[in-house]
Amino acid sequence: MDAKGIAEICGVAVLSGFSKSGVPGIGILIPALGAMAMQARVSTGFILPVLIEGDCVAVGYWQRKAEWRRLLRILPWTGLGIVVGYFLMRILSDAVFKPLLGAMILLIVAIDLARRAAKVELRAESSVLAAAIGILAGAFTMIANAAGPVMTIYLLSMNLSKEEFVGTGAWFYFIINLFKLPFSVALGLVTWSTVLVNLELLPLVLIGSLIGVLAMKRMSQNAFNIIAEALAVVGGVRLFF
Repeated sequence: MDAKGIAEICGVAVLSGFSKSGVPGIGILIPALGAMAMQARVSTGFILPVLIEGDCVAVGYWQRKAEWRRLLRILPWTGLGIVVGYFLMRILSDAVFKPLLGAMILLIVAIDLARRAAKVELRAESSVLAAAIGILAGAFTMIANAAGPVMTIYLLSMNLSKEEFVGTGAWFYFIINLFKLPFSVALGLVTWSTVLVNLELLPLVLIGSLIGVLAMKRMSQNAFNIIAEALAVVGGVRLFF
């Protein structure tokens, strides 16, 4: 790997820590950087252990801020979505899936913006909503490590504080990333050699986590919500094009 590729992988590690512990929406940039450094399909497996490192730090710091009642409602559906994504990865190419993924994310964001404009309350307790978001998030994270935009919309619908938002997201990603790890191993995307490289990136993940916590604590609740939703839009546009 050349110097540019190494820099991009280092960027992945820093952003993993930063997004997991501070500003979750910015994590959508991680798959893009990974795909620049190596083949897109290979990058999804290479990035996964780095994301889990970021998850561990985030859970350690925000462990008491999670909304477990709502989290447990969506996790089984997300597991189903990961299984769906596993089989889709065996038949769909990046060229087909990524634009489809981006279009669906943009549609979700558009619906949410319309809902806000019409002042229609979205019940986060809805079982139908939890099932739909869970399956989409599971499939997206399995195929492209891209559950972020979908989960952002779901978490924003709960009207959580920024600390609860990050804490709930931290546990969600930690659990689902561990769950999908065996599937990535089965696809040959995670190997012992890639894990060893991932461990060397841990200091950069820790640095990113520290920066993320400091940034989030200095950010107002309104600014946090606006940035989170804006980054969801950016994520959808990036995947679509």
